Amino acid sequence: MTTDSNPRASGTVRATELHDLIAAFAAIGSTGDGGVCRLAATALDQAARDRFRREIDGRGLLARVDPIGNMFGVAMLAPESTDVVIAGSHLDTQPTGGRFDGIYGVLAGLLAVQALRHRAIAEPGRARRNLAVANWTNEEGARFQPSLTGSSVFAGILALEDAYALQDGDGISLGDALAAIDYRESSPLDLQPVRYVELHVEQGDRLERAGADIAAVSGAWAARKISVVFEGEASHTGPMPMASRRDAMRAAARAIEALYDEVERENAGAHASAARISVYPNSPNVVAARVRVWFEIRHEDEAVVLVISSRFLERVKRESALLGVGVSFAADELRGTALLDSAGVDVVRGVVHDLGLKALTLQTIAGHDALAIQKRIPASLIFVPSRGGLSHNPREFTDPQALDKGYAVLVETLWRMATAES
Repeated sequence: MTTDSNPRASGTVRATELHDLIAAFAAIGSTGDGGVCRLAATALDQAARDRFRREIDGRGLLARVDPIGNMFGVAMLAPESTDVVIAGSHLDTQPTGGRFDGIYGVLAGLLAVQALRHRAIAEPGRARRNLAVANWTNEEGARFQPSLTGSSVFAGILALEDAYALQDGDGISLGDALAAIDYRESSPLDLQPVRYVELHVEQGDRLERAGADIAAVSGAWAARKISVVFEGEASHTGPMPMASRRDAMRAAARAIEALYDEVERENAGAHASAARISVYPNSPNVVAARVRVWFEIRHEDEAVVLVISSRFLERVKRESALLGVGVSFAADELRGTALLDSAGVDVVRGVVHDLGLKALTLQTIAGHDALAIQKRIPASLIFVPSRGGLSHNPREFTDPQALDKGYAVLVETLWRMATAES
């Protein structure tokens, strides 16, 4: 990176510009403890989107917003071509979000596209494809489920109307929420996407443990996400005889413990959680009549996920029936193991080598927009280290030098993809 007193005018990027932008966006939805809460399609999401749009406009890029609210800033490096290589990630966060998850890839993508726009001007005829930076709607899935919503619509694996119909806990639809913040627009990306690159913090500790600078991500673990509803009967917590109770909370508690039992029984290194629960009527003096729990199981081998989850579900039905509690399934989503573009892995590893950095090739355990977009076009995912592997937490942290290395890899990767003959 070079230093310039007016980076927007010259196209260069100040050494601290990426860090300054991350800090500025972290103030939008700040939780006061270093974290960020900026749920999709809320007023705070709108504020971040509006700021991002001003950045797009101020850097000479063309702004586009598609019907699901995905945002793009386009640089026409090769106006004779309709092809575009996209870099991006997401602006929305978890309720206990950190300041790097998602936003790093968006802002690094913004600066990279700006810098390469000016590089293309300085080296006329080199670029064969155009570039764009993207912000994908509702990647996190904290307010609306499923996650990866905007990228899934973009990839054609989730219908727009189905995405609009998703509801949050208050019954507000995603379509209505996007309209309320003025981001249910229709100025779609009018170019042909050919490649996608996402830069992200690892959200794990494998890079840190290996002393590596960059991960070229080759694929993803399988994940099964199951939302189970336990139906009991409301009754007084005092006088109702214990033997007569149909306690949905008790059934849910048994199920939560059963999940961890089955993971330990398999002893295959699977990851699992029961991270969200809702209770009705949620009164201290009423036996729970209805409880919904969100479960998930992840492993690098899809067969392991299916074995554990099948045993778990059979156990849930059996043990709940013994308590007189009914069981139904509000959601059951299986994301199989996925491969990302192998040619993209080779490009990233080549860039890392040429920059004198140390690379790993690994699978992602967490979900990312690249996994959805791979269903439409070749997608690449680049990780930089997360200190201690901590994420979805206000103490999430990545060293500034690591952020800069990731940015340098992104810039050169995009340039090679934009200038490649095929």
